[in-house]
Amino acid sequence: MKVFRTLSSALLVLLLLVFAAGAETAKTGDPAPEVKAAPSEAKAPADPLTVMARVGETEIRLKDVREILGRLDPQRAAMYDNEMGHRAILEEMVNMELFLLLGRELEVEKDPGFVEMLESVKKDIIRRFAIDRVMKDVKVTPEEIAEFYEKNTENFTVPESVRASHILVSGDQEMEKVREDLKAGMSFEDAAKKHSVCPSKEQGGDLGYFSKGQMVKEFEDAAFAMKVGDVSAEPVKTQFGLHLIKLVEKKDASVRPLEEVKAELVEALENDKKGKIYQDELARLREKYKVEIVGEKKEETKEEVKEEKAREAGK
Repeated sequence: MKVFRTLSSALLVLLLLVFAAGAETAKTGDPAPEVKAAPSEAKAPADPLTVMARVGETEIRLKDVREILGRLDPQRAAMYDNEMGHRAILEEMVNMELFLLLGRELEVEKDPGFVEMLESVKKDIIRRFAIDRVMKDVKVTPEEIAEFYEKNTENFTVPESVRASHILVSGDQEMEKVREDLKAGMSFEDAAKKHSVCPSKEQGGDLGYFSKGQMVKEFEDAAFAMKVGDVSAEPVKTQFGLHLIKLVEKKDASVRPLEEVKAELVEALENDKKGKIYQDELARLREKYKVEIVGEKKEETKEEVKEEKAREAGK
């Protein structure tokens, strides 16, 4: 299939990243970069260390192909997680290795642009490792989690909500036809499918759950005042037209249990701690390395103000 012959630029970037990190290499003693790929009709072996292709002295193993697959988004991964997809990935990995060999032939490492880019990447990696090193000991204790949860229960409160269905029509004549069908025994859902002008008609008028503030006031007031199973005695008029409402279910306000929100709390508390450490470390570094923003007016210290006043007085 054509879809497997050309991989997207996103996948190519991932391939480059993997090869930049370094694929496993084994010395075979072959001087020429001869490419030997596994035949396409062969079934992919299960052993992750199985060699899938050789490019000169470099071996590409099944686990390398799987690593690429693991870096793809779920939809694309599903597309390539088969024999043809694995072969397509393998072919691109071979291509990237060939370009690596070409780069070495051309001695691109000596190119000034390459050296500059390499130094820039190196600096980025150093920064990332430095920040990770500073943050590595950040931990959140169970006591901190429990305390934050108790003090902020309002943040974990799920408001009262209702589930309702409705039939929306433009005027009184249309609403009368709805009422006639309901009196004749037609179900609310079927009447919605027949008469409603709202897209929800496809679901029998079902609007799902909603809390206060999500619907127009007239509709919301009527829905929240009803009992489960009731159909509004009179149509509710809004800017959209006339609604006949059926209340399907009602949920009282509740607080999400700690276990349900624990992961969110850990992440939030860790981020708070990391943010403080980050700022504290920056303050320490600015003091240590004497940062100066060129052209920015420097704020005078109290001692400097006194000295300035003394000089003025001595004139």
